[in-house]
Amino acid sequence: MTSQARDFADRSSEIPEHILTALRVLAPEQRQQAFAFIEFLYQTQQATLQLQTTPKQQRVFGQYAGKISMSDDFDEPLPDAFWLGET
Repeated sequence: MTSQARDFADRSSEIPEHILTALRVLAPEQRQQAFAFIEFLYQTQQATLQLQTTPKQQRVFGQYAGKISMSDDFDEPLPDAFWLGET
């Protein structure tokens, strides 16, 4: 059991009684799966909260100027050999 699941289990007084009753009747391996799923939900929630609180970086206009080049014939139709899979 990971530390987060252990912390969750230690705070069992905060959990509604019917959930604790359901956990008590589970086999140990099923209880472990339940704790793993609860930990997954907790980590997903924490990641979502972190994404919401992390400010987005402002884009820098012209940051990549001159780093990309386009060939002069970019808009020209492709040859038939391309479409037919010929080399």
